[in-house]
Order: sequence, then C-alpha cells, then structure tokens
Amino acid sequence: MKLLVVGHTYITAFAQAKYVAMKHLSPELQLRLVVPHEVSHVFMMYRPELHKGLDPEEVVVLPSRINRSHMTRILQPSRFAALLKAFNPDHIHIEEDPHSLVGIETVFLASRLCRRATVSMFIWDNLARTPRFPLNVIKTAFTCYSLSHCGLVVCGNTEAQRLLTEIKRYVGPSLVLPQMGLDPDDYSGPLPQVLPEPLAKQDDIPVIGFIGRLLPEKGVLLLLEALSRLLSLRWKVLFVGDGVLKGEICTRWKSILGERLIYVAPIPHRTVSGYMRRLDIFVLPSYSLPTWKEQFGLALAQAMMAGVACIGSSSGAIPEVLGPGGLIFKERDVDDLARALKRMLESEVLRKELGDKARGFAMQRYTNEVVATGYLKAFENLAAINRLRKPPESSPRVGC
Repeated sequence: MKLLVVGHTYITAFAQAKYVAMKHLSPELQLRLVVPHEVSHVFMMYRPELHKGLDPEEVVVLPSRINRSHMTRILQPSRFAALLKAFNPDHIHIEEDPHSLVGIETVFLASRLCRRATVSMFIWDNLARTPRFPLNVIKTAFTCYSLSHCGLVVCGNTEAQRLLTEIKRYVGPSLVLPQMGLDPDDYSGPLPQVLPEPLAKQDDIPVIGFIGRLLPEKGVLLLLEALSRLLSLRWKVLFVGDGVLKGEICTRWKSILGERLIYVAPIPHRTVSGYMRRLDIFVLPSYSLPTWKEQFGLALAQAMMAGVACIGSSSGAIPEVLGPGGLIFKERDVDDLARALKRMLESEVLRKELGDKARGFAMQRYTNEVVATGYLKAFENLAAINRLRKPPESSPRVGC
C-alpha cells in the first residue's frame, strides 16, 4: 500500500515512530509523511526531524503559508499537487482538523488528483463549540466538505466519536485510537544522566510530578494548593514545562514550598521518559472550560508507560486514558485532589499496585506497535472495500 499522511505533528521524530512501527508491521508499505517547514509551540519552534527508522524521502517538508496556527496554515499548493501526482497514493490520512485550511486543501487536491485513493481523518474535537457568525457558518461548511470525502474518521477519544455522529452528522465508519504511540524500551533500563541534582539524588522521599503546559486550565494551581495542605507529609514536586504560570510557580510558590519545589524548563520529547521514571506519582489535574477540555493527555500515557501511579481529574478524556492505573478526583475540587494525594503519599503499597496496573494498561493500549496495528488494519480494510467497489459516483458521508 502507498500511504500518504498529512500532519504537522509528524515534524518530530518522536511522533514519526508510529509510522516506523507501521513499516515493521507491513514491510511493503510505501510511505510519505507531509509536514510544514516549521511548527510554533508554546515550548519551542519545531523544525523537521527524521527518525532513524525512516528514509529521507519518506518525510516530505513543504513550505507553508498563512502560518499563524495549525488552523490557518496551508502547504504550498503547486508542490503539494506535484507530490500527490507523483506518489499517487492508495490511501491519504489527514491528521489536521476538518475545518482547518490545510485539511480543506488536502481534501480538495486529493479529490482532483487522486480519485482512486481512499481518505481518512483524525480528529480530537470533544467539545461542541459553536463560534459566532460568520465563523460558525464557515466552520460547518468546511467540516461538511472535508468529512463528505472521508471513508473513515479516527477519533482520539470516545466523546469526539459521539460528537462526530451527533453534531457533525458523519455516518461513515469511525473508531477510537490514540494519535501516537510510545516505545516501551524508553521506559526501562538505567535512568539517564540528564536529571537535575535534586532528582538525581536518590532518597525515600516520594516525588510528585507534572509535565506539560503551565496553564490555569491544566490545574497547576490546584495541584499546588492541594500540596500546600500536605506539608506535614514528606514529598517533593517537579514541574517541567512553560506557560503563563511559570513566573508564579518560580516566585510565589517557590517561597511557600521552598526546596520541595523543583522547576525544569521544557525538555525534548526524547528525554521525557527519564523524568517520568524518576516520579512516584504523576498528576494531571486539568479542568474543563467552555472552549476546551482535556482531549487525551499524552504525558499521562507516558507516566503510565513508566509504571508511575497516577492521579487524574474527571475532565474530558482523562478517565478513559487512565483506566485502572490511578485515582480520579472531581475536577476543580482541591479537597478531593488533596485526599487522593494523601492516600498515595501514605501508602507505598498503593503506589506500587497502581503503577503496575498503569504499566499493564499502557502496554495494552499505548505502544507504537499496538497503535500502528490499529491504524494499519483500518487503512487496509478501507482500501480493500474500495477495490471491491465499482467506480462510484462520490456520495457524501455527512448530512449537511
């Protein structure tokens, strides 16, 4: 099968590992990952990387235009069109929002240049937001157009799958899979020599951790407030990341918690596993907003793969991602979070039990091999169904 994937996520070697695993599963697979020349993120500016398991021609970097965000970006149309014509894929997988400009661009070019190819999309959207006029009309029209050309939609969480049918009125096949997988080997063996001094020092003090964007909706201040109520217990807390709350963490909360609080600036994807493995408890205390709620929580899956006992809020997809690997507290409820932390801190047995369950659950659901198998099977089934059909008139899969 000739597979072409469009998605800014695959600018990093870390994300590309899913498709390296797919190549191992299907050695005859011909692959093109299409990425923009740069991706701006709160942590850093990402530029194209190449996984050691991929050949240079398998990651195609195209100049992007209107590059203010992943929603407004388009890829240079002439070069994109030339790639589609030359590669002539059997299947095109779009990991961009259906109402994004690059999503619309890909669907349009594919419908004109790759008529025999099947098309699928990946979506995260687990919140039924309706923007104001005229954006609501534009978003609905773009979404209908994109989904009408899809033979499959992969959803990052079950709520996204429900909204896909109930709100977006998609009637084609869909399934729920993580966007990316993890390499279990990265979460075993000796600890790397990259940890800061307060973490490199091995002692029996439990280390609590948060790795991600330091934003209010990520529940960072809730975690700090809960910890401030547990000063009679022994613990350290690690924050890794960047965001608007960095200053408050490093000044006000550092003065309150002192040496217990450890802050580390954003780190590359390849080093996250080492930090995770140093933790005893990982906390993802996100809370929902009218415009956002947790869609997955990759750091949570990484902590689980490291065998770390986890505490997550009831926001969005966190409970389904966590499964049996930790404790759930009611979002925004500091008292409930403090109770969960206290239970964990006071029982090494509980931490070990939940850590083992977290690792087992992650091995069943979040490895690159498991995730790649799910995608590959879905793509191959769609292509097989398409081959059995007579050349049809295209029929929309969305009632608009």
